[in-house]
Amino acid sequence: MAIGNPFGLEQTLTRGVVSGVNRNLPESPMSLMLPLIQTDASIHQGNSGGPLLNRCGEVVGITSSILAEAQNIGFAIPINIAKQVIPELIERGRIIRPGSGQR
Repeated sequence: MAIGNPFGLEQTLTRGVVSGVNRNLPESPMSLMLPLIQTDASIHQGNSGGPLLNRCGEVVGITSSILAEAQNIGFAIPINIAKQVIPELIERGRIIRPGSGQR
C-alpha cells in the first residue's frame, strides 16, 4: 500500500503488488543508482515521498519515482537505505554524495 496526497487529494491509500526488488532504473538525470522496490501501487505527483507499507502495516519503503512511459510501474527506496540517510537529511536538509569532482 502507498499513502500520500496525489494531486492534492489528502489521505489517499492505494494498493498494489511488489513486482520486484533490487531494481535499478535506466540511467537518467533523476536516476538514484540505488536498488529499488518495484510496485504497481499507484504513485503520482503528491504521494511520492510517502510510505510504502506491507500487509502488516510496516513501512518497507519510501515511494520515490515512476517510469513515465509505463503505466503503473512505481519505485520505492527500501526502508533500510532510507534509515541510513535520515540523520543527514535532518542535519543538512539534503544528502551529499561523493562525486567525480564535477559540479
